[in-house]
Amino acid sequence: MDPSCAFDRVAVVGTGGYGWHFLCALLATKRLHVRAVTSTTDTQSSLIKQSGLVKQKHTDKQKRIAKLRELGAEIVEYDDPASEAFAAAFSDIHTVVSAVGLSGVTSQIAMIDGALAAGVRWFIPSEYGVAHYASTWMPFPSPLAPKTDVDRYLRDHAMPRGLAHTVIYTGMALDYLDPASIGLKLASRSATLVGRGGTPVSFTPAHNVVQLVCDIVQRPHEMMNRTIRFASSTAKMRELIKVATNGEHGERVKIVCVDEAKAKFCELAKHQDPRAFQIYSRLLIEEGLGQINRMNEPLDNAMFPDIDAEPVGRTLERLMEHSEPNVQINPTPAHRTASAKSVTDGLGRRFRDFNM
Repeated sequence: MDPSCAFDRVAVVGTGGYGWHFLCALLATKRLHVRAVTSTTDTQSSLIKQSGLVKQKHTDKQKRIAKLRELGAEIVEYDDPASEAFAAAFSDIHTVVSAVGLSGVTSQIAMIDGALAAGVRWFIPSEYGVAHYASTWMPFPSPLAPKTDVDRYLRDHAMPRGLAHTVIYTGMALDYLDPASIGLKLASRSATLVGRGGTPVSFTPAHNVVQLVCDIVQRPHEMMNRTIRFASSTAKMRELIKVATNGEHGERVKIVCVDEAKAKFCELAKHQDPRAFQIYSRLLIEEGLGQINRMNEPLDNAMFPDIDAEPVGRTLERLMEHSEPNVQINPTPAHRTASAKSVTDGLGRRFRDFNM
């Protein structure tokens, strides 16, 4: 008997961004009952939309929902992001995958309460990036601070009541984020660098993130109550700038000192200027907070042998060529024992040192 069959009813919260791709990938397995849980209104804040931080794709929500129905998804809508609404939306669901954007992170507390009330057994929060670490220079909580509250709520409140969880860190996805948000202006082959650009950054392209989540969802007993760290490659900003500018320097690269960037961020953030998000992401990278294993935690790439990890240099080249990746979703992912060891060299020798 397939050990994942007891978790064959999956709900994904969010039908845009990663939510859309998760839903399509899970439906493609032909092994799961997939429910799309979506708000009746557009909950993404105008600040996030204007920030340029995330590429806007699949903007026509009704067309997305119609396509998901055509693919076989069950659609459930909610009016208010309250625990009662989520409890109703998660009825008869075993696994909940959250794909809310940054502005919806705090709504996951009500989502978790709703999952508990509905008897959901496994919750995967919307991470798919980097963990939150407090910056000593910042005079107010960072935009990523609410992620810590959600993780703590899952660990201290939900897990003792029987709701398992899995936190997934994948670093930055340059084909999901706009590369210009971290200073890579591909159209003009130019760049803006905050600081020296010498700190390592973890990267995983969006299609690898989708493959990873689809794989994890189908391996519940191995993946519950653990943190998964997967990175397709690790690189430094100065190395990516060489790719983005075709190796040219001088006028193509603008260098901004860290103190100047911090002051500009604080000024913009006070007025909720959307440009603050872009400066924050560049400061996060320069501070070394863009690496998902910065405390020498082992990477878990070896647990996912079916994923053909795309190095970030190739992602940039693909974006400049306007080409799409060849994505394969494996309906029967390779299973490993629950005691499978993570490995520190999970990136593989080819991608560990990204020297251009």
